[in-house]
Amino acid sequence: MPTWFRMGTALTACLISSSVFAQARATAIATSRSEFNELRAWDQRIDSLIRSRDLVVRESMRDTMLPERNHERLDQYIRGVRVVGGDVTRQSAPDGTVSLFGMIHEGVDLSTVPRLTSEEAGEALRKAGAGTLRGDPELVILPLSDGYHLSYYGQVITAVDIVNVFVDAASGSSLRVYSEFTTEVGSGKGAYGDDKKVATKPSAGGFIADDSLRPGAITTYDMRGSFSRTELLLDGVVSAAASDVASDSDNVWTDPTVVDAHVYSGWYYDYLFKRFGRSGTDNRNLRIAVYTHPVRVEDIGSASPDVLGLFYVNAFYCGSCSRDGRGAVLFGEGAPRGFFGNFEVKPFSAALDVVAHELTHAVTYGSARLNGFPLSEAGSLNEAFSDVFGVSTAFYYLPAGNAAMQASYLLAKDLTQPIGGAFVARSLADPRSTGDADHYSQRNIGGDPHANGVILGHAFYLAIEGGTNRTSGMSVQGVGAANREQIEKAFFRALTMLLPSNSTFALARAATIQASRDLYGVNSTAERAITQAWDAVGVQPRTTPTATLVVNPPTANAQTAATCGANPSWIVYSTMSAGASNLRITSWTSDDFNAAGTLIDHSVYSLSNYASSFSYCGPASTTLLAQADACAAMCWYLNPGVTTGSTQLNFTAVDDTGRTLNFSTPRVTLR
Repeated sequence: MPTWFRMGTALTACLISSSVFAQARATAIATSRSEFNELRAWDQRIDSLIRSRDLVVRESMRDTMLPERNHERLDQYIRGVRVVGGDVTRQSAPDGTVSLFGMIHEGVDLSTVPRLTSEEAGEALRKAGAGTLRGDPELVILPLSDGYHLSYYGQVITAVDIVNVFVDAASGSSLRVYSEFTTEVGSGKGAYGDDKKVATKPSAGGFIADDSLRPGAITTYDMRGSFSRTELLLDGVVSAAASDVASDSDNVWTDPTVVDAHVYSGWYYDYLFKRFGRSGTDNRNLRIAVYTHPVRVEDIGSASPDVLGLFYVNAFYCGSCSRDGRGAVLFGEGAPRGFFGNFEVKPFSAALDVVAHELTHAVTYGSARLNGFPLSEAGSLNEAFSDVFGVSTAFYYLPAGNAAMQASYLLAKDLTQPIGGAFVARSLADPRSTGDADHYSQRNIGGDPHANGVILGHAFYLAIEGGTNRTSGMSVQGVGAANREQIEKAFFRALTMLLPSNSTFALARAATIQASRDLYGVNSTAERAITQAWDAVGVQPRTTPTATLVVNPPTANAQTAATCGANPSWIVYSTMSAGASNLRITSWTSDDFNAAGTLIDHSVYSLSNYASSFSYCGPASTTLLAQADACAAMCWYLNPGVTTGSTQLNFTAVDDTGRTLNFSTPRVTLR
């Protein structure tokens, strides 16, 4: 049975009327020529929405892998107000539409007249973000787990971050706050003493790390440990000066952090072009701005937790950073041996897969724009695709293996010395070995999006290498390492051309399968491998509600007892996900079992406890919008004297048609 506690920043929501919720629905679109009648019906509907200006073409682009194909990205508007996460991708060939993917919000009867003025909204945004507002507020319609909210959106600059903020357009109360930072030819030597060619150009009697050999310029900045200067540049308060660019007097570069960052960024540019025909991160040769040495390693002992977590032991991409708004990627300084344990954390540019991971966030920012909310499936997918193309870039350039400077499915192993220290690594081959989810039934949308994203990363691994998922026991016949290009292209095409911004794992499944059909044909080995891989990790079309229960930590310990006030006790996380229909929760219960599997407790909880518990990744409510998630974090304990056992949660809900639905979480072990 649980006791309740909240984790993270409290969310204040403006609860909407039940009539608005009942009429409105988020509809996931995933259709292609294999469902011809459905495709034709949706295609006609999309054309109608374009004519009424409820859908507006944001971008139209030629397919880099199939030149006869074209792709449109369309954003949804309701009476002239943009719907956050409402967008559609349409793939067309000379003989008509090939596929449609998206999330459309239908029946939203919500007033689009705000009560707050723009000035009042700006003050509310500043207050909610605890900083300085950048630019003017934008009026938007924000779908959350409990329904739709007319809100204002803006970016706020804080002491160490840039945060995206949504506030209610009537009351000014905070609805969402999350970081904009998406976390992780001369010669020179890298962090492991390896020789590298550094693309530079002469300047003022020396050389600067400004790569003009590639069509997309790559400029690497050396902030020389000046945190204040780094903040001014990232926030766009000042423009970069010539003195900010990394430089060397004789073109034999001796700073391994700069060498790695600059060279690996160039390698990533080449990987995109050679593998996918893509011209830079945005396919238009957008400048890549790379920041190194944002802080001094000798100052790590006095760094605040925020600075430590962002500028020392992290790397991040920021799509709106810099004065020209073209984005930037920053690599943390690392940590000396002994600061965290008996290992060194190298500067985050030392690992090719980490550099490629962060630059893939730039690709996502310029294409799918996967919803920035960290506590969402789209947020997890954002991290997942960066993991996938981080390791893919490494496999493209490096020999396979587990030593330094070798490609493997253990992401970021090169950041720690000794190699593979237990600091930042995630394993796409065996996610459970690094404490991450390897199956959809283990997702915790209220938790670390990197950990949830490994579900997709493991599917990617299985589609290439084959193998058996540890949780489901299902086997996959991969295409083989010699054919990894097929899976890389299918996943990249899905990310950059097919997926909408508010994607779910189910849409990622459909889009990657469709991409494999487009490239290699129906029933190809690539399609078979990708389909089997998604089956093995438990991702299926999202039509009916599901729920998960995850225990963390898996063993009762003193820290958990201190948090929960009892020993033994466990912290459990639950995620409830709606399918194609809105849900109204009518009851929830739990069943506890002892080690022998005998039922020892059946508890019935109030709906008010449901609303307060399932409020971590969305507003507190007993309603759940179609395709949305609700998350909870709870302390759990068994009957007195019972030290091991298992538990599960059970739910009853009513859908839009009035039908009663019953579903449960998997039973999890408490030991």
